[in-house]
Amino acid sequence: MTWTAVASVVDVKRRHESRLMKMRGVVGVGIGQKDGKGCICIYVKEDNPKIRSVLPESLDEVPVEVIVTGNFKAL
Repeated sequence: MTWTAVASVVDVKRRHESRLMKMRGVVGVGIGQKDGKGCICIYVKEDNPKIRSVLPESLDEVPVEVIVTGNFKAL
């Protein structure tokens, strides 16, 4: 993945992060890799069909990966 591709994924994350974080069940948003390409990672507290049904499969042509993590706790 090139630096240009990474910058593009970071820009997409920034544009959508606040909206995604307001969605019930979403506990975090990040960037990662899926199939060798940049992706947006949406972290959810539980694997729930209701949550998954409202999450996008992609954002601005960048694929989305949903990752079940539970709640995050500050250390």
